[in-house]
Amino acid sequence: MKRPFISLKIDQLETMLEKATANGDSKAIKAIASEAAVRSTARAGKLLVRAKSALDVKQADLFEQAPKASKKHAGVMHTKAPAKRGNRKPTAEQEQAIDAFLSGGSLRINAYAGTGKTSTLQFLAQGTRSRGQYIAFNKAIVGDAREKFPPPVDCSTTHSLALKSLHSDYKKTKDKFAGKVSAKQLAEILGLKKAWRADRDHSLQPVSQAYLIQQTVRRFAQSGDEEISDAHVPRHGSLLAASDEALDAVNEFARNNAEHLWGRMCDAKDAIPLGFDGFLKLWGLSKPQISADYILLDEAQDTNPVVLDVLKRQDAQLVYVGDRYQQIYEWRGAINAMEAIETDAVVSLTQSFRFGHEIAHEASRILQRLGESVPLTGNPALSSRVGTCKPNAILARTNANVMTALIECIDEGRKPHLVGDNNDLKELLWGVRDLKEGRPTDVADFFGFNSWESVVDFAKTAEGEHLTMFVNLVLSKGEKRLLWAINQSVGEDQADIVISTAHKAKGREWKNVRLMDDFLKTRAAKEHKEGADREREDAAELRLFYVAVTRAKEAIEIPAMGDRTEPLRASSRQPTPVSAKTVFAQPVDWTEPAKQNRHQAQSQHTNQKESKRGFFSRLFGR
Repeated sequence: MKRPFISLKIDQLETMLEKATANGDSKAIKAIASEAAVRSTARAGKLLVRAKSALDVKQADLFEQAPKASKKHAGVMHTKAPAKRGNRKPTAEQEQAIDAFLSGGSLRINAYAGTGKTSTLQFLAQGTRSRGQYIAFNKAIVGDAREKFPPPVDCSTTHSLALKSLHSDYKKTKDKFAGKVSAKQLAEILGLKKAWRADRDHSLQPVSQAYLIQQTVRRFAQSGDEEISDAHVPRHGSLLAASDEALDAVNEFARNNAEHLWGRMCDAKDAIPLGFDGFLKLWGLSKPQISADYILLDEAQDTNPVVLDVLKRQDAQLVYVGDRYQQIYEWRGAINAMEAIETDAVVSLTQSFRFGHEIAHEASRILQRLGESVPLTGNPALSSRVGTCKPNAILARTNANVMTALIECIDEGRKPHLVGDNNDLKELLWGVRDLKEGRPTDVADFFGFNSWESVVDFAKTAEGEHLTMFVNLVLSKGEKRLLWAINQSVGEDQADIVISTAHKAKGREWKNVRLMDDFLKTRAAKEHKEGADREREDAAELRLFYVAVTRAKEAIEIPAMGDRTEPLRASSRQPTPVSAKTVFAQPVDWTEPAKQNRHQAQSQHTNQKESKRGFFSRLFGR
């Protein structure tokens, strides 16, 4: 990106904008907006807002000019490719998908677990000579797709598409576009050196303040929004039930400083990394056009909102494929495109190639609880069963039960393999060590806590129920032994048992699978929540259970976990955007309220609800 106004002062740019606006000089306004977008001062932020109001420029020039696709039309005119001999013939359901695709309109393919969605997409691509773009989030899935799709189809992750368009100024050093900064490092960069007293009894240490800012930017970067707002400030524990006064203070601090941080991230000359979430966000804000006749989005049920917003703007034919009942990343902001978008045609894949009738029947029972009337059909050529087995894999809902299974296998003399890099497990345990030694940590689950004892107390409350199992595990085994156990994990080719969370097991399959008993066990702890929130979490629990059950090919061992037959409904709350600022602001300490006379105190006590404690008192369960 050229910066013709790099040497000008901000007051000179402001004068230029006034003249350009008066003269209707869109080229000059665009250049001024581009310069303001890469400066991090408060005046530059205000200048950018004014320039945007004069011309609809939303950081598009932070990217190289993308090639323009053809203008929007009613549908793609496909030229059918000749069929290759020896290829497996599509099923009747797959034939319906092929016909709908070749008609040229947008298409949704609802594919249950194990029903051959990848092979279906291959059939689509092999049936046309048109240029295609296959998109998936996972790098391994894309690598496998490159070997199976025909040459006219480009296979890329969402991040690789964004990186191709990222301006060269960001690519001069890998640290700028792909680096990371810890909350501790960010606290030093932003000059956060003292604790922020938020109420009478509690304060946030600099690392926790930096973490709050960092997570606000992250949630914004993963959203489809164009500006940072209160909706992007993370909610931890009882923060959802905090008083308006406490929420206002936290939101203002996080929002203002997140905008300052985002501005510095977008400055190619600033050392603060843009990061993967950052350059994907910039790609989305640039409103790119993907050069392809049709686009295939895999795993659409867990679509990044940024990517979904980009796809909605495309001129190409869109094909969304996924299983809406395998959406398991809603907690990190993913959108279920299989339910959120409208298409010209919808087809379903219900015949599983992975397992037989018994496992399909068990999965269909879960689907029925989720309100689905169409069952998953097992492969009649395969035999499967639900019952005890000698497992090749053990799956758990929580990291705590992954650790429990790991220790059990080590004690039995097994050679276990933990799926994933396990940094999340190690960071939890390192966080325990830091808290025990009196140091704050940037582990999300321990946000705001200054000691391990506070975490133990919090885990005894309703808001901290999700930490109970992990806390009990640390109290019984100790963090040092648990770290030792993680390091005993061997490579998968050397292992005789695989251990994983259900989240990490998605997309995998094993012959025999045993589930730990922590699925669907959280009803009692959720009774205090509002009905719609509780039902939405119930649905998420059932979807994760469905993913776990459908990983097995021959046998699935499911422990008794109670009856969950209540009806489920979905609910959501729309965020309210607020105006943007870019100046960094140090937090303002809570101050002791003025003393009241006895009559005033009694009157106020009568008018207040007994449950209105301070925000951090509820957050920490005190």
